[in-house]
Amino acid sequence: MCEKLPPKEHDTTFKFLFADKEEILLLVKDILHYTWADNIEEDTIELVKTNYVTQQFSQVEADVVAKAKLKDKEVYFYILIENQSKVKREMQQKILKYMISLWAEEIRKGVQILPAIIPIVVYNGIGERWNVSTDLMEAFDVFKDDVFRYRVVDIIELDVKKLLEREEDVLTPIVFYLEQAREDRSELIGRLLEVEKNLKKLSKKNVDRFLEWSYHIIRPRLAEDQKSEFDRIAKRVKQEGVEAMGEFISNVARLLDEAKTKDFLAGKLEGKLEGKIEGKIEGKLEGKLEATIEFAKRLIQKGFSDEEVAELTELQIEKVKELRKSFKNTMS
Repeated sequence: MCEKLPPKEHDTTFKFLFADKEEILLLVKDILHYTWADNIEEDTIELVKTNYVTQQFSQVEADVVAKAKLKDKEVYFYILIENQSKVKREMQQKILKYMISLWAEEIRKGVQILPAIIPIVVYNGIGERWNVSTDLMEAFDVFKDDVFRYRVVDIIELDVKKLLEREEDVLTPIVFYLEQAREDRSELIGRLLEVEKNLKKLSKKNVDRFLEWSYHIIRPRLAEDQKSEFDRIAKRVKQEGVEAMGEFISNVARLLDEAKTKDFLAGKLEGKLEGKIEGKIEGKLEGKLEATIEFAKRLIQKGFSDEEVAELTELQIEKVKELRKSFKNTMS
């Protein structure tokens, strides 16, 4: 049996030991007491070859990697077990490299949701106790609180006017301020005129970047026959720089205002047309219904049963009974 054991002394016991899924279960359930461990589906546990895990980091290789699923869960997760016989100060970095390599492999496979990876260090040192932090985020020093926590810049909620007051050669406050009003052309026009002084202080590089933003955000909000004019005035700014910015802003404001007016008039016309069409359809339907009711009345008068009248006219049986009752009242 010993001939099957790995060559390194500190690997021997543990790679051999945790090649068995029952031992892995005991480790996570009865030794480490993970809260989710009781829900592991034992039949789903499988060992994963580690040679691909660190193909981008060939100097390291994880000792044991197991893949498993929890009961009633479709997503799988990994348990990464690393054995150490000596305290390793760089253990955080080493584990992170394992995890990144494993995630990279999953991405190459096309997974949509990255699996959880549970890292475990089994330490069998005799003299020194393990005293390296188990918090992987501490490997990132001053950034540890921000690495795995994203922050949201909600542009709509942002007050950028104070940044605009600085009138610096930066584009972000201008774009954010205009983005807040991109779906309200009247407000967008007002804001464009408002930031003209900021735009005139931009460098050539930022003027070009602003024109690029305008092409993707403002141009689509113009009518088709206005877009060629937009392109002409944008080209002039690109050639002449900030000196042509005032003309650009006033012309774009005019184009937006014209587009808004065109849309308003088109909407009114569309509304009128829809009203006329709906009126005609409604009139035809009402006329057809009246003719059907008259036909049903004649059938009732000729002695047809309610079921026969309903079948021949396709009226609801309740409607036929109502007509019959009305007919009887009229006769009496």
